[in-house]
Amino acid sequence: MNIGLEDNFASHFEHIADLVPRRVAIAAGERELTWAQFDEQADRLAGYLAARGIRAGDRVGVDARNSPEHLIALHALFKLMAAPVNVNYRYRAAEVRYLLEISGARAVIVDDDLAGVVAEAAAAVPGCDLLVRIDPAGGFGASVAVADRHPRRPRGDTEWRLFTGGTTGHPKAVLGSHTERLRSVRSGGFATLGLAGIDPVEALHQALDIDPHGPRGMVQLPASPLMHGTGLYSALGALSVGAPVVLLTGRRVTGDALLAAIERHRVTDLVIVGDAFGLRLLDALDERAAAGRPLGIDSLRRVRSIGAAWTPGVKRRLLAHADLTLSDTVASTEGGVFARSETTRASLATGIDDEAGTFELAPGARLLDDDGHDVVPGSGTIGVLAAPVVPEAGYEGDEEQTASAFRDIDGVRYTMPGDLATLEADGRLRLLGRGSTVVNTGGEKVFTDEVELVLRTHPAVRDATVLGVPDPRWGNVVAAVVSLERGAAADPDELAAFVGTRLAGYKKPRRIAVVPEVQRLNTGKADLGWARRQFGAAAAPAPTAP
Repeated sequence: MNIGLEDNFASHFEHIADLVPRRVAIAAGERELTWAQFDEQADRLAGYLAARGIRAGDRVGVDARNSPEHLIALHALFKLMAAPVNVNYRYRAAEVRYLLEISGARAVIVDDDLAGVVAEAAAAVPGCDLLVRIDPAGGFGASVAVADRHPRRPRGDTEWRLFTGGTTGHPKAVLGSHTERLRSVRSGGFATLGLAGIDPVEALHQALDIDPHGPRGMVQLPASPLMHGTGLYSALGALSVGAPVVLLTGRRVTGDALLAAIERHRVTDLVIVGDAFGLRLLDALDERAAAGRPLGIDSLRRVRSIGAAWTPGVKRRLLAHADLTLSDTVASTEGGVFARSETTRASLATGIDDEAGTFELAPGARLLDDDGHDVVPGSGTIGVLAAPVVPEAGYEGDEEQTASAFRDIDGVRYTMPGDLATLEADGRLRLLGRGSTVVNTGGEKVFTDEVELVLRTHPAVRDATVLGVPDPRWGNVVAAVVSLERGAAADPDELAAFVGTRLAGYKKPRRIAVVPEVQRLNTGKADLGWARRQFGAAAAPAPTAP
């Protein structure tokens, strides 16, 4: 077949739809959409929006859970060269209103049950007067289903923005290049298929000849929300090389749901967010194994985690169930991949694996000291991770925040959102966490990620969130919210002492709340607001000194 290569998501997806129209693009539960159906439904939604005045450059909110319609909506907006605005489906009206106002959104595509919240929010936003509801049964309603297909046209590069989750304040729009995003996620898809380093046109030719369910193929299940970077870029990366994307159908990510989807659709690649999702998968696998039932993961080859701590103990437990490749990636919404780690049964056999995990700098990434110089391996210097991005990358309308998270060094623009690490003499990174999570207690700095990793190695601990809480004597002290394995027992004194045998005394949690389950955001990251609220009657008293 004669294959070119498009540098715009919509044009690229149209090209794939023309070449492999009957190949499955998206699967969710009993539903399967071929590439022809995916493209046609996006065309009709684009035609409907265009008939109501949505044009190139307009911004349109997408407030939806994971579903085929979420991806169809993105493809439709790409066709129009309009810019999607990712809205967290947990937001209430005031939060949605803020996002619509700062983005200048003219319309919102929304799950039917969330339409009331969005309508309330949009009523106070001038010019945002078009709501398109996603039908719970699938599709966007009768009017969209019969709309004229949007005519194809040449497209070039256009704006790319993705709003951060707002963990450090209000959400910020991270700017980038549409073309650069496509090239980046597509290259990742080629690498998974074993086509890295090949001419991109030839690589796409070969990718579309690969059976997704065959020994070289890929069927990808992004378990995290499409509204965030991990889920979004994983799904777009698979689609960009013609690999089927599988989506969960429920409102919660459970281990049983993951196993059911893997088994039904013969998933080869699972994308999760650290221990938050990994533990749920383990629970379901442990239950099946204990009952003597088939695990249902014979098709699974790779599990990837991006964006949250995935502890070595959880990885080891997964590998006890199956011979998989576990890939752990440090990345951010701001762009770039900073570091990677890969764990297999073979790597565990070498004895290199340790409590802190083994990471290496990603290609092009650097670990820089305060003066912008590369940290010398083995020096013990704490540096900040930096990854190259496009020259125009930054936060929309916020020069101060842009200056703090993006720097131009040696003629290259880097994103540096604050992830700290040291570099061992052998080139291994020792990750310390983000600077914003450092606890300053009595003049000493404690990296919460370091304490969490140690806590999670305690045999009774299932999950933990470590944070700083105010203290009248020390300013702040280290605190931990901990959940225990089923049937296990450990009191706060025992847990604090356990940390104290492995880390300096001032790093021990001074307050520990043991809870039935550590709550996390839908991204899998720690819910620090909830964690702070645990330090009332449930918290252990602070010892006399850090």
